[in-house]
Amino acid sequence: MAGLGQQQVSGEAPVARPAVPLAGVATLRRLLTSLTAGVICGLLVVIFSISDAALLFNGELGGYVAVGIGLCLFSSAVLAAVIACSSSHPGMIGLSQEVTVVTLAVIAASMHTAMEGLHSEREMLVTIVVAIGLATSFTGLCLLALGVFRLGRLIRFIPYPVIGGFLAGMGWLIVQGAFGVILGETPSLQNLAILVEPASVAKWAPATLFACVLAAIARRDGSAFDLPIVIAAALALFHGLAWTLDLPLSQLQAQGWLFDLPMQGTVWPPFTGNPLGSIDWAVIWAEVPKVMAMVLVTAASVLLASSGIELSLRRDIDLDRELRAAGLANFFAGTGGGAAGFQGLGLSLLGHKLGGDYRLVGLVVTAICAATLFFGSSLLAYMPIPLFGGLLLWIGLSLLYDWLVEAFFKMPRREYLIILLILLVIATVGFLEGVLVGVISAVVLFTLDYSRVDIVKYAATGDAFHSSVERGEEDRRILVAQGRQILILRLQGFVFFGTAHRLQKLVRARLQGAGQPKLRFLLLDCRSLTGLDSSAVLSFIKIGQLAERSGATVVATNLPARIGHLLANGGFGPKSGLPLRSFEEFDRALEWCEERLLEDAVGARPQAQDDSIEGLLGRALGGPQAAAAMLPYLEKMGVGPNATLIHQGEVSSDLFLVECGRVSVQIETPEGIRLRLRTMGEGTIVGEIAFYLDQCRSASVVADTDAVVWRLSRDALARMKADDPDIASAFHEHLVRLLATRVTQTTNLIRSLAD
Repeated sequence: MAGLGQQQVSGEAPVARPAVPLAGVATLRRLLTSLTAGVICGLLVVIFSISDAALLFNGELGGYVAVGIGLCLFSSAVLAAVIACSSSHPGMIGLSQEVTVVTLAVIAASMHTAMEGLHSEREMLVTIVVAIGLATSFTGLCLLALGVFRLGRLIRFIPYPVIGGFLAGMGWLIVQGAFGVILGETPSLQNLAILVEPASVAKWAPATLFACVLAAIARRDGSAFDLPIVIAAALALFHGLAWTLDLPLSQLQAQGWLFDLPMQGTVWPPFTGNPLGSIDWAVIWAEVPKVMAMVLVTAASVLLASSGIELSLRRDIDLDRELRAAGLANFFAGTGGGAAGFQGLGLSLLGHKLGGDYRLVGLVVTAICAATLFFGSSLLAYMPIPLFGGLLLWIGLSLLYDWLVEAFFKMPRREYLIILLILLVIATVGFLEGVLVGVISAVVLFTLDYSRVDIVKYAATGDAFHSSVERGEEDRRILVAQGRQILILRLQGFVFFGTAHRLQKLVRARLQGAGQPKLRFLLLDCRSLTGLDSSAVLSFIKIGQLAERSGATVVATNLPARIGHLLANGGFGPKSGLPLRSFEEFDRALEWCEERLLEDAVGARPQAQDDSIEGLLGRALGGPQAAAAMLPYLEKMGVGPNATLIHQGEVSSDLFLVECGRVSVQIETPEGIRLRLRTMGEGTIVGEIAFYLDQCRSASVVADTDAVVWRLSRDALARMKADDPDIASAFHEHLVRLLATRVTQTTNLIRSLAD
């Protein structure tokens, strides 16, 4: 402190301490945390890999467990290295996974059954190892392709219950494999009594207790060191009891408590020399369907694991990059016969808790796996079998708990039943059959659910739903009275056999309904249709035939070209002879229907009325005197087709009364496209909204035909208010009635759509 004060008094600048030591301390800290996390995770990866090997070669293949250990350790070493270098999360750890190993175990067992008695032990082993390597490399290429083509979003197309059923079924197979590891024989309905034998109970009971302890520790938010400590304690307890009871290693191996490894030194490569001449390629080819199922499960698992890490760590994970990383890793792992794997959710989170969010962690894991693979196989003989069985039980029971217990409270019952069905089929018939049943069940459930979705987005009739043509009072009255002869159906979604029949029934009920006006026009708005199948085409033909017999016309609008082509080829088109009309725009189609109704109502109209400006103003303001009083304030204008009365965006200074002809209100998009909003005929007023709000014009008004209009300027209205306030008041009342009528029509339309 004194030195600092002297420097400040003397005016000297404070001496800056060098930043290099601080940076060095931070680097050393990162190095130590990465090494610690890598060593702990690496030891766990070794243990999990050995457990996977016991799962890969169990039952009748149990004699090859040493080979399986080498394959799984090699695979984990490659997966950890490649994923560490190429993952979007620096602390990602890859390893062989039970989810994929269980599929490979099914493949290996199936191949062993097919070859037993026909080939030598070496030929069977070589064929199985080559098949495992090919399956792993092929899975890697598929994952790489998915990542290269950015198909990580495909996870959204896999039905959630199917994934849950897969994982539950794998949980069952893992539990079954765990008992096979512990007992040396996989339990089945035929040998179920083995579970109650005293020697068996003595093995699976402590393994189950160990699995329960692991599950309890995993579910509580404790220290990241808890799991390694418990595993180390279990090892110490086992060997402590063996030392206390003076049980030699050979006796423990003979009784099935320790692995009796047939080789010393390295456990990889699995064989020497050229194995190609010993391979039975026909047996490998027969397992292709199971390999395809493994690709599906592995891709889904990669995406699920990566999404879980993303959610847990609250950071973005590039799913396509993770697919590419897992693809490369599996391809190279398969070249050495390694078992397939991917990003480990639990170990990656464990490394994160230990502060190992660095790529060095995965490389340390690789080094530990490689050291065990080439130099530490003799130590594996001291690893208790119940310990590995307990680890497998923990993983398998965790999957079963997640998808049988927790899913029961989270999922709809129908989807939960799919999970149970998949699990039942996998447990009783086979893995591939369970996959197929799950996919088929999900498709059937989706079809049933989708068939309940109404393809009619809304239904309305012409008395409430009008075209954008602004008509005179008498025409509006006719359309309200006769409008129920127009039925408007807006269709949506994909029309198939489950929904097309419902549409046909709806139309039939309306055409044949008693107590309703005769239907003249069935207007189908197809803008929201996404597609249809051949059965839907047949239903549309039947709808056209129903309309023909009832004297109605089917009017289709906004029909996508692809769907229109499909309908025309199927017999529902212009050349079909059915009463069909097609319009590109819905509003034009509705206008055409209204014009037909108005033409048919000519005889029902009252006596011809005065449609001159005097007659129009007289009916609007209450008499000819009022019309004569207002006329001097108006300016007569004659315009031709395409003449613009109002420009979009200009300042409003006038409004127009249409005496004869027709004009359209149009809006121009930023892309320069003109869209028609409304069409106004004789007796209508345009430009009144912006005029009264004193705003810029929101749309343009363009003459469609020769027209005569009368202009009322803002100055003329001001003079009318000052000179003849009664006429101004009557004009204001007419505009209020006009706007109120439009609001009422909109309200009626909303009410009809809501019913």
